[in-house]
Amino acid sequence: MKDQCLNVPLTILALLLFSVTLVSCAGKPSRTEELLAMDYTTMVNDDLQLHYYQLEDQIVADERKSARSSFSIGLGTGRSSYGSSHSHGGIGMSTGTNLYTTATELRNRRNEVRMELQKRGVTP
Repeated sequence: MKDQCLNVPLTILALLLFSVTLVSCAGKPSRTEELLAMDYTTMVNDDLQLHYYQLEDQIVADERKSARSSFSIGLGTGRSSYGSSHSHGGIGMSTGTNLYTTATELRNRRNEVRMELQKRGVTP
């Protein structure tokens, strides 16, 4: 019974930590999201060229992050002994962005912007 009482505060603490982590991750849109949200078809030539280079820079940044982008939290409690009842509790969390997909989206957009530049007769 005493072990079960210890599991409740630890579980509450873990859930609180998980909630704080989720709230902190839900801030402003990422740079990638900002770049992908821009309507390049309405940009003037100079802005379109700048946008092309910003996309290239973001692809490099995302690829660098992919090697070191990992976040995990683990918390667990448990007690078992031979011949007695078992009491276990725990929480785990692992997150990481799918940077492969993000970089692919950025590359696709960069290609679209390159085609638009070529259509306008502008060299990137």
